[in-house]
Amino acid sequence: MRIKSSTKQRVLRMRRCKELDPVKRLVSRLGNQQHIRIAREFLRRMPDLHLKDLVVDAVDPQRRMQINGQWLCNFGSDSYLGFDWHPRVQARLAEAAGEWGLHNGASRMFHSVRLAQEAERSLADWLEVEDTLIFPSVTLANTGLIPALAGRGDLLVVDQHAHNSIQESAKIAIGNRARLRKLHPSTGTSLRKLLRGEDTTGLVLATDGVYSMEGTSPPLAELVQITKEHGGICYIDDAHATAVIGPRGRGMAYQCLGSLKEVLVVGSLSKGFSCMGAFVTCTSELKPLLKMKSNTYIFGGPVPPPYLAAVCEVCDILDSVEYDLILDQLRDRITHLVKGLHSIGYTTLSGTQSPVVSVPIGDIEQTLLVGRRLYDRGLYVQSVTYPAVPFNCGLIRILVNAIHPPESIDLLLNALSDLWPQIQTYK
Repeated sequence: MRIKSSTKQRVLRMRRCKELDPVKRLVSRLGNQQHIRIAREFLRRMPDLHLKDLVVDAVDPQRRMQINGQWLCNFGSDSYLGFDWHPRVQARLAEAAGEWGLHNGASRMFHSVRLAQEAERSLADWLEVEDTLIFPSVTLANTGLIPALAGRGDLLVVDQHAHNSIQESAKIAIGNRARLRKLHPSTGTSLRKLLRGEDTTGLVLATDGVYSMEGTSPPLAELVQITKEHGGICYIDDAHATAVIGPRGRGMAYQCLGSLKEVLVVGSLSKGFSCMGAFVTCTSELKPLLKMKSNTYIFGGPVPPPYLAAVCEVCDILDSVEYDLILDQLRDRITHLVKGLHSIGYTTLSGTQSPVVSVPIGDIEQTLLVGRRLYDRGLYVQSVTYPAVPFNCGLIRILVNAIHPPESIDLLLNALSDLWPQIQTYK
């Protein structure tokens, strides 16, 4: 019997693979996956365009960073308000390190430092909610909370454009026998159509407050109202709006709804707060249930005490006149950039509210090329391509910070103005 050539090749590969040690076999298996092969080929052909996995050697308070001896204006930081350089926040963190050490050393299931309760109380007071619960990160919050909220037989509706951590958390919920439906587009009309005829017992709708790549937002008020009509609850990842959008920085959800008391909102403590961790809003009755059902709370490590103290300090600043000045500075920088981009001819996906200013380019290679051209002129922006955005919908993602000097914005605009004729040829 003759063996097909493809079968022979497969047998030979299997034999060669068995001759390798376990780690090399793993490398071989992972390396043969399609998206890895594509990425490797791209890196081989265009190694200078990728600009990922960079190593930063130094930074300064004007949001510059040094890479390979070159100083760059950094427009890739999501520390939007610059609290990482704020003297009060730095001092409080250092003071708490002396008082509490650098780490709690145990899962919060066993015990929490007093600072954890103080930080959760400060966050709740700031957000005008009954209580909050802190997690080590937004990704771990989503990974623990979504499967806890949507279990066997429950209906989990996930916004198609929601953050990757929500999409991955939904897979765990499916494994726990939840029923998953994807919402696309994220509109009230689509949601009504999706829910028509569905058993909405245990309905949870998961979406973003601000989409992390585009800086745009779904119609939260409409989605929340429709979900309530069907007896469900909305779960909103508001990481990129925390401390920078809404009254006193309470987020996009608060701005759209006027209150966070009938939704669950996850906020970031590492972006606008420049600290570490995440939180979810809750009631005192719900809080112990979330602790019992969220695996990443039970089995994950805690936020280190110094950062909890820094969170309390940031909450104090958010309730002060100083915050108004910092936010005005951020708004000025965003408006300066967006209006400048529009005057050149660029399109931006969001308005002047979000510090995430995304400019569509399109082709993957050209998107990376624009990022490289800016890098060569001492400007770092994030070139975002598939799979973070749809195929051939590449964009440059500019993250505006309050501590960016106006001169840095001008440098970026001048560079993009010079690149405009070349970008036009890509269209």
